[in-house]
Amino acid sequence: MKTALVVDESPRWRGQVAEALREQGWVVTTAAALPDPAGGGHDLAVLEWAPDPAGENALTVYLNAPANRATRSVLLIPRPMGGEAAPLRAHPAVLGVLDKGAWSTAALLDLTRPVAAEPAAPPPAGADAGPKVLVVEDDAAWRAIYAELLAEAGYAPYFAVSYGEARGWLQHETFDLAIVDLNLASSAAPAGNRDGFFLLRAAKQRNVPALVVSALGDPDDIDRAYDEFGIFTFVETEGFDRRNFARLVAAAWRARQPVPAADETPTALERLTPREREVLALLTQGYTNRQIAEALLISANTTKKHVDHILQKLGAGTRAGAVALAMGGNLKETNS
Repeated sequence: MKTALVVDESPRWRGQVAEALREQGWVVTTAAALPDPAGGGHDLAVLEWAPDPAGENALTVYLNAPANRATRSVLLIPRPMGGEAAPLRAHPAVLGVLDKGAWSTAALLDLTRPVAAEPAAPPPAGADAGPKVLVVEDDAAWRAIYAELLAEAGYAPYFAVSYGEARGWLQHETFDLAIVDLNLASSAAPAGNRDGFFLLRAAKQRNVPALVVSALGDPDDIDRAYDEFGIFTFVETEGFDRRNFARLVAAAWRARQPVPAADETPTALERLTPREREVLALLTQGYTNRQIAEALLISANTTKKHVDHILQKLGAGTRAGAVALAMGGNLKETNS
């Protein structure tokens, strides 16, 4: 499946562009501002552009990032522009420019048709390193939250906004976990639908543990999710706690793993997430936080969080202590 990123400050424009692309089979992620330039991983990007009097335009930085060089882009401009937009028009990654004042879906599809006709791009480097998580959520703000939480923990998220998109992912990929909103966008029943239950059934058939995150708190719906579809947990969006949710995802992942034999004591290393293990491996090679961030294409702040979590889980007071424990392999799990 082809993936697209739509970035625009206006919710109306994000929705309009995303809808046009989804009707053509694109899997679309939307955002109000440009994401981290190191993110990458999309086949197409539709990006809002405006002059930046403060200096180098952030869009130029994004387009020139190594992770985005394979992403073809369409620029949305608020009004007709001449020379000021010329450098970006000439950028090799830019397919063309669309004036919002003369917008048409046909013009957008015309510009994106070459990308749609190309074979799907291979996954970005490292995408297969972590467990695959299917996230079925039609709200862009919630998708952004999941993207951040899952990436920090070393999972590989795949996003869908409807039953149809999610069912397509399940048809072509093997997932380790699913995060499902029960009330999804539906052309047949735009309000009050329960399309998420169809996804729970499909996940159960494929033995994929499911976490439900939904505003629906009706006891009958909750009981049905547990009793009929065997979900791992039900989380209500009201009062959502990021740290607790991250723990629940980790618990669901651990529950999917083979149970050790009775005489095998789990090691503290097994408590680390896939991403934390990657960070620890680089620590043992003497990498600094900055070098780890560059190697894994994550921010310095995210790297620091991973190192802090590693020290806590291993019971080590310093980086050197964590490295010594890891290299000694003497990490029996302790109660905390």
